[in-house]
Amino acid sequence: MKGPVPFQLAFVVVYILVFQLVAGRHSINEPGLAIHVVDVGQGDGIYIELNGRPLVLIDGGADYTADKYILERTGLVCRLPLVILTHTHADHFVGFKRILERCKFDILRYNDVVLDGRAVPENVKNNHKNKVKKTFDGEQFVINGVFIKLFVPFGNINEMPKNLNNASVVLLLKYRDFDALFPGDLEAEAQERLDLRKLKRLISGRLDVLKIAHHGAVNGYSRELVAELKPRICVISVGKDNTFGHPSPSVVEELEKAGCGVIRTDKAGNVVIRSR
Repeated sequence: MKGPVPFQLAFVVVYILVFQLVAGRHSINEPGLAIHVVDVGQGDGIYIELNGRPLVLIDGGADYTADKYILERTGLVCRLPLVILTHTHADHFVGFKRILERCKFDILRYNDVVLDGRAVPENVKNNHKNKVKKTFDGEQFVINGVFIKLFVPFGNINEMPKNLNNASVVLLLKYRDFDALFPGDLEAEAQERLDLRKLKRLISGRLDVLKIAHHGAVNGYSRELVAELKPRICVISVGKDNTFGHPSPSVVEELEKAGCGVIRTDKAGNVVIRSR
């Protein structure tokens, strides 16, 4: 870690007074919102609870790790109010399919961009016709007092992205004065298509949590987005000793210089960020 260590330590100590950062499980009766960034290795699997109950699933990693994690928290009976598939790369999608085989869900949203033959399975669409829909830019939900808005920078079939990362669905979550942004693997060129001024008006001051896009790769880092939203906590979901060199040391350094506390699943394991 570069930069003055005393400042970083002071930042973390002060911030934990507002948001508890813990690894692993917490009481099922714990009040408030809890964002579980599951250590799925090189991939994304994010499970969000409200007052100890399932609220949102975003992707599911490349294996059954996220499913096992959720099973330990919910037991065999699992119902997810909202599930979001950001895109269909295997490190987000394989575990997602597994979770849907076990858990019931109320709403599933995805971006119906198909590259390299990857798509949401037809049986999922056919078996849940009223629940599964292609999302659109600006679609929003309010679930138990939690506001959720989806953004699709490449939502028009005439603007097909060159790679599947840029087909990612972006999710903004608001609970009281707590705000979190989840951009999937959206690369910087596609992040530039987001209306940051409009996005900033939706959040309460600084952004509390930013899930860093594309596992901390250079092509997933937008200086403009970080400068505009000023995130307090930056979470990088990344595999230990991965072959891609993620996260980029330069990205971690820039995030820290921007005043963001960086947490990595390859170092911290399962991460939970809880609002109060």
